Amino acid sequence: MWLFVICVFVFCYFLRSKISNRALYPPGPPTFPIIGNMLSVYIDLKKHKYHHKVWQSWSRIYGNILGLKFGLIRIVVVSGRELIREVSTREVFDSRPDGFLYTMRSFGKKLGIVFSDGPVWNTTRRVLLKYLKHFGYGTRSMEVFIAEECRDLVMLRISDAGTPVFVNQMFHIPITNILWRIVAGKRYSLNDKRLVRLCELVTRLFRLSNMSGGVLTILPFLRHIIPDLIGFTEIKSVHNKLHEFILETIKEHRDSIDINNPRDVIDAFLIEMIEHKATAITEEELQIVCLDMLEAGMETVTNTAIFMLLHLVRNEKVQKRLQTEIDNVVGLSRTPSLDDRPNMVYTEAVLLETLRISSVAAVGIPHMAREDARLGDYLIPKGTYILLAIHDLHNSNDWEDPDIFRPERFLKEGSLIQDDKILAFGLGRRRCIGEGLAKSELFMFMTHLLQKFTLKVPDGDPMPSTDPIDGITLSAKPFRVIFEPRFK
Repeated sequence: MWLFVICVFVFCYFLRSKISNRALYPPGPPTFPIIGNMLSVYIDLKKHKYHHKVWQSWSRIYGNILGLKFGLIRIVVVSGRELIREVSTREVFDSRPDGFLYTMRSFGKKLGIVFSDGPVWNTTRRVLLKYLKHFGYGTRSMEVFIAEECRDLVMLRISDAGTPVFVNQMFHIPITNILWRIVAGKRYSLNDKRLVRLCELVTRLFRLSNMSGGVLTILPFLRHIIPDLIGFTEIKSVHNKLHEFILETIKEHRDSIDINNPRDVIDAFLIEMIEHKATAITEEELQIVCLDMLEAGMETVTNTAIFMLLHLVRNEKVQKRLQTEIDNVVGLSRTPSLDDRPNMVYTEAVLLETLRISSVAAVGIPHMAREDARLGDYLIPKGTYILLAIHDLHNSNDWEDPDIFRPERFLKEGSLIQDDKILAFGLGRRRCIGEGLAKSELFMFMTHLLQKFTLKVPDGDPMPSTDPIDGITLSAKPFRVIFEPRFK
């Protein structure tokens, strides 16, 4: 009798707890059995075209903490500067999702520095930063690497000056080279066929899904039923080719390593694996660290650089003012350097405006609640994925004419305004470790190109569209540019 009473009590308590938790979950559109909000997303994508626009439209209705459900997965979309800051800086929200799309690239585990968390992330990040700095990351030697890539890119554009050029892949290899020289001690030709193909594959990979995890995370069993239809076959193929490239690179290092004279980050990791086998990271972890470095360079910075070109070619007055500043500060007798940055406030404003209006990481990299936690008036259950509405923050009505590319919004009486609403690189412990390098690359590439060329749309071509291509990151639609030499 007493056992029955206790069982009934426990069941009622559990049921009450579940009902209470459901009542405290953030509001959102009506859900359907099993699929949750998947059908609503599909319908609204027809109208809004982009996932971040769907989240934005729903947040306008249900509030800055939007609760969604896809299959068994809960996703919360957080909007507004203060709430985004809170999620970014609270430790309880700094885990990463464990869905299939995020872990299929890393042997079904949370590895590397992008999609890992907990002790693995802490250790890997600490060791990686130590080795990156040892081999020049964050030092003046990085400028030498950047300047070399700028020089070669300018020479390539001189060779085809006056000819319309599709620019969407233009920065992939130069930007990859800069970081890969420290990681793997290698630099590739701008026309290297294999790396060009790898870059194309990564671009395709980033367009096959979105940061919510897509069907592969929501209904992963479908990969066994309709793998081609949901993109699994293609995504797996791209991952295999990337892993093959990285494994070859690691093997080349292992075959030629001198434990007394490490050449780069891969060497340093391999030596640690030899000398401290019990505590060192595994080879699987090394592979994913390399993959993180490769993909980060190929997509996020590249897409931002392309959007900067796009907005400059669309805004002749901005381009001319930027060139005037380059001429006044740098002149023609030398090339731009990072030492010029403090004196080139308009160029810095162009960079900030590009980061704002393009917002290529539209919802950042997803967070995950490591425990049940309160956010505002709501309860975020353990395991909930959290997307940060960065694109909405950067393009909301908090800004005057947010749809207009206007660098002057970051200038006041000739000085640069560092607006704290620009969160392109995240906040808190999860802030992107490549922020400084990315800004240096954008500054150097743009000033080197604009010192030598005027950017024009070819006669007969439409003005490049500011509407992006949706995906894990936003990218520009294909467009052509003529690089017209400024001086004969």
